[in-house]
Parts: sequence; C-alpha cells; structure tokens
Amino acid sequence: MKLLINEEIDSQYIEELRSLSTDLSVVFIPNDHDNRDPFLKEITDADALYGWIDTESLQVAKSLKWIQAPLAGLENYCFRELIDSPITVSNMRGIYSDHLADHAFGFLLALARDLPKLMQHQAECCWAPHDNLQMLHLGDLTLGIIGLGGIGYEVARRGAVCGMKILAIDPRRTDKPEEVDQLWPTSELDTLLAESDFVVICAPQTPETTGMIGLSQLETMKSSAYLINVGRGVIVQLEALVDALNNQRIAGAALDVYETEPLPENHPLWKCPNVILTPHVAGVDPHTLARRFKLLKSNVQRFLNGEQPDNVVDKTQWF
Repeated sequence: MKLLINEEIDSQYIEELRSLSTDLSVVFIPNDHDNRDPFLKEITDADALYGWIDTESLQVAKSLKWIQAPLAGLENYCFRELIDSPITVSNMRGIYSDHLADHAFGFLLALARDLPKLMQHQAECCWAPHDNLQMLHLGDLTLGIIGLGGIGYEVARRGAVCGMKILAIDPRRTDKPEEVDQLWPTSELDTLLAESDFVVICAPQTPETTGMIGLSQLETMKSSAYLINVGRGVIVQLEALVDALNNQRIAGAALDVYETEPLPENHPLWKCPNVILTPHVAGVDPHTLARRFKLLKSNVQRFLNGEQPDNVVDKTQWF
C-alpha cells in the first residue's frame, strides 16, 4: 500500500507511520503550487492520501481509494468530481470537540454575567457595580444546541452541570444523551429557537445549514435570548443579525466564525452592543496536532487491515 502525504507533518510522525507495516510505503511531497509535477507523479499509483486534492490530481490518481482530509469541515474540499468518485473521504471530526465547547461555554458564561458591559466599564476606568447589570442564573435557563455532534454534546454536558435545561436538534442523531432533555430533528428549529435562552450553533456547513439563521429565525427567538456561533460562519446571516441586535429582537450574541472572514473593520457588528467577537480561534489548542496524527495513524492502520476508516463523510453533505 502506498500512502501519499502533501500536508505538513513532522518527520517523526512519518517514521511512526512507516513502522505500522512493512507493506506500507509512505511518500511525503510538500504542497508546492509552483511545481506540481512531483506530486502528480506520485499520486498516480497512490492507494491513500493524507492532505489536499484537486481536479487535476484526481484525474491522474488511478489507484486512489481513500483520502484522509486534514480538516473537519469539508465545504471547500469536496468538489463535484470528488463527490462523484468512489473514493472514500474521512475527516478530522471529533478532535476539536472539547476546546470548541469550552470556547462556546466561555461565551455563554460571559454573556450570562454581563461581562461585555463590565469590560467596557473597565476600559473607561469606571466603577459602576450596579449600573443596570443583567445577571442571569444558569439553572433557570434553557440551552438550545443546533447540531448535537461531538462539539454540541460537549456543550450539552457543560450546560447540564450548571443545571440548565438542554434542547437540541440534529439531522442524523436520534439517540438522546441523558444530559439532553429533548432531541428533535432539524424540522423543529423554530421550536428550539422559541424556547431557548441561549442558542449555540455547533453545526457544520452543509447545503442545508448555509444561511439557516436569518431574520425570520432571529425574530422567533426570545427578545431576552442570546445567539452563540462556534460552528460555521455562513450559517448566520450577518445582516439579519445586526438588524436583530440593533432593534433589540435578541439580547446579544457571541461569534467566533463569520459569514465573511476576516470580518471587515468597518462592519457594523463591531459596534453592536452586548456582542463578543473572536477571530475564528475556538479550535486553537496545544493538543490539536497530536490528536490529528493519532486519528491519521489509527485510520491508516484500519485501512491496512481492510477496515473502514473512522469519520467517513457524506461527501454530498461535506461532513
């Protein structure tokens, strides 16, 4: 079996892969857009690929059966020819779940304790401990989660520890974890929005989720509710969100991902009150590289054994 790698990887990891089997040939070709000939030559007879592929390389890949993508969200990875091919694609789903959930729940706690207002007071050197602060008790509140995959479940666990009522929707999952009070199909989105005090988006980008949250959905939420997005930016229509915030249709928002990235410096969202913005950093963690390799190594071993890799994606849905 020949495994071709064009994603950056530590040389130590390459040797670990080679040690899996004497039948495994591992070839590393750096991703060089100016000189693609070495990669195109090697992919011709490769059985598996870790890294990136395009239409040109797919056309010459005569033996390719499996691709391990280095990403979790594949909305910019699964092009039509790859979708139509018989090649199995797996992703990095699951390796970011805990730290993305930490980021989302950090947003939630900050909004519940009115930290945006208090941080503004700090910036103004203003001591105003009772200046119309809106402090919330989590045990009184309902947490709605859009997408109950690995990230969504970790958010649910954190909310349950705080005594929150947990609602969730998911297009695939039907087994309700004990931490979750109600698990519905995505057709119940409006019900979740209407009943939740915090709505946390943990869904991937798919043809169905793109633009899912617009003005109609924001108007369905409570005027006292908050929207948090650590999933994909294009799920939330930013113009509609700004309108909802400026007209107090919702109480506030916290975003790590955006419909347009980077968020333009003149975008009105920067000036909206009771909003927390972070620059797509929720997935940053000191353990990410090690976790990515652990999954790659496990899937290479499974492929060698003739087994299905973990995290096989539905290429038409990009996850």
